[in-house]
Amino acid sequence: MRTISPLKARWSTSPTLGGSVELTKREDELPSHFWSYAKHADHEMRMVNLTLPSAYSNPGSIDAWRHRRMHETLLPILREAPGSSWLTIGDGNFGSDAHFLIQHGVQAVASSISESTLAPAKKQAFIKDFQVENAEALTPADNTFDFVLCKESYHHFPRPPIAFYEMLRVSKIAVVLIEPCDGPRRILDCLKILIKKVMRRNENDQFETSGNFIYRANEEEVRKMMTALNHPCVAYRPFNDFFHAKISDGMYGRDMVKTLVTLLGVGVQNLLGFLHLMNHGLGTIVAFKKEPSTSLRRRLEQAGYRVSILPRNPYV
Repeated sequence: MRTISPLKARWSTSPTLGGSVELTKREDELPSHFWSYAKHADHEMRMVNLTLPSAYSNPGSIDAWRHRRMHETLLPILREAPGSSWLTIGDGNFGSDAHFLIQHGVQAVASSISESTLAPAKKQAFIKDFQVENAEALTPADNTFDFVLCKESYHHFPRPPIAFYEMLRVSKIAVVLIEPCDGPRRILDCLKILIKKVMRRNENDQFETSGNFIYRANEEEVRKMMTALNHPCVAYRPFNDFFHAKISDGMYGRDMVKTLVTLLGVGVQNLLGFLHLMNHGLGTIVAFKKEPSTSLRRRLEQAGYRVSILPRNPYV
């Protein structure tokens, strides 16, 4: 019978419990979501011995450019709300999300399921502060941060909607998800899945090696959750990415073949998405607790967002 080794990281088990627990039980004795926390904490512990993320170690690389494209979907908000406070969720890649935010003049606290990568990131001054947080049981009080950012981590959580409601609770203005997204199946989506399996030599497109089911975000699902809570607005910007390990370490704009292959991969997906033959692979979803100003709405729309004002509950 498999066991979970004792881990250095600890997790809050409930928003109402002041204590924490150390996961040392047999895996089959734990609640189903607990083994997911343990696996991800263990995954972060192993990351400490790997190379720093490209944002730090190789900022001119294609991989760094890819992640910068994702982060830059935040620019309309950052320009509209200078000095705002942010909490990043699942920022276990050495706090690289908080690092981007800090570089753009806002206050950011990084958080993840363990301190394994965040402590060395703070020591090397990549980030200013961090917290160990379970996304499904956040410790900050209601409305502590202006914004909460979750980039490429929502799909790792065992109970993503619970994490979403927790992020809403601790945010004052909005929750931002930058995530793999899905929607109604398009005619060429199956071809895209097949190509990814061949390129990555992976027969499984539903689960990742860190142990999680890939829970892709969905704009319509977020709209329904926000409408049920009588919140006013959701903004959505779909986009595409192209990743292949063998070319990701090339220098963007200098290694011309690798750069062109990457741009071609993105461009083909953009065209097929425009023609409604394929869903976009990624999206930035901004779930507003307060209706955005006219200025911010204009910035978002100019950056390619679709801004939806939600129906308000007449009985509240």
